[in-house]
Amino acid sequence: MYKQSSIALLLTVALLGGCKTLDSVSNIVSSDSATPEQIQAAYSKAEAAYLEAQRAIALSAEESLVEYDSERTAKANKLWQSLQGDFAELRANPGESLDSASLFSSDTKADEVMASSQEIVSLLAAAHSAKQAIVSVLEPIRSHFAVLDKLETPRHFERRYERVKRRHLELKEMLVAGKRALVEGSLPEFQSQLHALEQDAAEHYFLGKVLGGVKRLASSDKVEVLPTVFQDVKVTTESAREFIRQNVRAYDDIKHTVNLAELQIKRLEQLFSEHLRRKTAVEDKRVEAQLLTLETQLFQMTQKAGLGDLRHLSFSEQLAAINNKL
Repeated sequence: MYKQSSIALLLTVALLGGCKTLDSVSNIVSSDSATPEQIQAAYSKAEAAYLEAQRAIALSAEESLVEYDSERTAKANKLWQSLQGDFAELRANPGESLDSASLFSSDTKADEVMASSQEIVSLLAAAHSAKQAIVSVLEPIRSHFAVLDKLETPRHFERRYERVKRRHLELKEMLVAGKRALVEGSLPEFQSQLHALEQDAAEHYFLGKVLGGVKRLASSDKVEVLPTVFQDVKVTTESAREFIRQNVRAYDDIKHTVNLAELQIKRLEQLFSEHLRRKTAVEDKRVEAQLLTLETQLFQMTQKAGLGDLRHLSFSEQLAAINNKL
């Protein structure tokens, strides 16, 4: 569609460029001496030019050109507002097509309509070209910003996000100004900045709570009681962190690795709770109840496994027997 509309706009500019041949007619024919045919020809050219401008305005809205080149589209829309009034007057009185547009101009009313129409089409053709350049050159950048927005980057990395947004706008303005080669030369560095920000944003978005949990654990007495388990927590957390930075958009896999880290934290918390319960039981001299409860649970498991009564063995030996049976 972009190619078709671009060709249409360029053809329009070329066609309207030919409309200025009416100047030679207005220079040799006055409104008083013009024949009805000459007046009709002048009006027809003005009408054709107006309709081309109308189509260009409609295409501009359809392609949202204002989002890519606001300056040219704003100027074209302002001219269009004025042109509609001028052409409405001419359509009401087509016989005045070769009348002078004003006391201070040699242009006719038809000339004025055609000139405004041509300027509108030219402005929007340039805006369309700017859009084509922005879409083709900056398309990889668009995907980065879509991801950054999804990862709530504006909230968590406000300053860095604003910097890359400003740079993105600068690159768009450079493309509008026709500096495509300069933009293409600066893209690798800009994409590197965006990738680094995306890595940090993904790490914070998916792993932020886990990192906070590890930090809290590191300053607690749980680490002294369960140093080996805490090491497991750190290893799985670092593994998740590295995976995120290497596979920043593999969301399902990221969630899986983060879940493994979360489970290690829960495991440490659960073991520490068991430690506190056993410590309390020993202090309250209720250790026998704790031991008998565990013994009963193991006895039920050995019975179901068809191993009989193994209560004369240690808890570890009973578990090993159950494991071998399974």
